[in-house]
Amino acid sequence: MKYTFLRGFMRFMTRTYLVGLFTVEGRENVPRAGGLIVCPNHFATLDPPMVPAFLPRSDSWSMAKFEYFRKGWMRWLFTAYHSFPVVRHTADRVALRRSFDLLQAGQVLVMYPEGTRVEAGVLSKPEPGAGFIAQKSACPVLPVALTGTRECLPKGAIWPRRVPVKVRFGKPFLVLRRRASGERVSHEEAADAIMLAIAELLPPEKRGAYSDLESWHRRLDGVFKPAQAPG
Repeated sequence: MKYTFLRGFMRFMTRTYLVGLFTVEGRENVPRAGGLIVCPNHFATLDPPMVPAFLPRSDSWSMAKFEYFRKGWMRWLFTAYHSFPVVRHTADRVALRRSFDLLQAGQVLVMYPEGTRVEAGVLSKPEPGAGFIAQKSACPVLPVALTGTRECLPKGAIWPRRVPVKVRFGKPFLVLRRRASGERVSHEEAADAIMLAIAELLPPEKRGAYSDLESWHRRLDGVFKPAQAPG
């Protein structure tokens, strides 16, 4: 009930405050059942609450940095919003186990491949964690592009600004463990494939390290393939 209320409250506030400026694209791309790894870009504080609110699945869980769970009220809020802690930049076994359990149970895991908010507002190189989870779980990955959230709520701002904001869901795909040749796909290559899919949904000026789409496609040939149509 708490999660349902918080998601509804986030949708209401966003659509009310950003009336005429907020859009969601690609909802038809989201599988309605089964384990799913949702991977958005992360440019702003608004991103983590916004993605679950507008994802057309009510069974999503988000990784959030451990520091958010230190204070009682913040721990309550993040837990109520279906978040669980992860110690960033480490192989957090507890968080990994929780992630695989959720995916095996057919639920949704929301995680940010870069591991932190990118202050520059353009894509940066990811950590290998998302690639590792995608390979080991064999669950489809859903790329998500968020634009305008950084301008809506800049770092240090207390009140959001009325600017265009868009949530764009891409098409799900599978990250492979081996290429057709039998060559092993590294976790880093798997993570790069996820970032490439996000980059393709973003405006060119936001693609950062993944601006040269053609070059990245050549480099990652055989690393991923389309998932089955959404169920």
